Amino acid sequence: MRVKTGDFVMALVLLAVTAALYHQSTTINTAMIYALGPVFFPRIIMAVTGLLSVVLIVQSVSFKPAAAGKRAKQAFDREGFIYRWGLTALLVAYLLALPLLGYAAATIPFLFAGMALLGPRKYKDLAIYATVSLGITFGLQFIFATLLKLFLP
Repeated sequence: MRVKTGDFVMALVLLAVTAALYHQSTTINTAMIYALGPVFFPRIIMAVTGLLSVVLIVQSVSFKPAAAGKRAKQAFDREGFIYRWGLTALLVAYLLALPLLGYAAATIPFLFAGMALLGPRKYKDLAIYATVSLGITFGLQFIFATLLKLFLP
């Protein structure tokens, strides 16, 4: 049995975070007249994240025996490590900043930093990241506040 350690650990971390967030969502006041209520969207996101974490766990474990006499030693993937744990650190910082700064002030830098971490870093791309971060943040705020009558922190 071979295990892709980085993927396996990341999937376990995401699964634990998803379970903690699901537990936290049980404290949301659901006494609203809307059919979907305020817990609908977070629980959908948590369900998808949990499902994808389980899929990643399954994919990270291989039960194929290694070729006779050939034990493949995995090289350390520095770039994958930086992407994986950098994005995790950004997410944790975002979750800590959200109650302090509010939705817009925390989301814009989170989205920008995530795109800058994962994508190219040329000036043109950074301008696009800034525009997309603003558009997504205020677009979602409009959808939730105006159309769904669910107010973001």
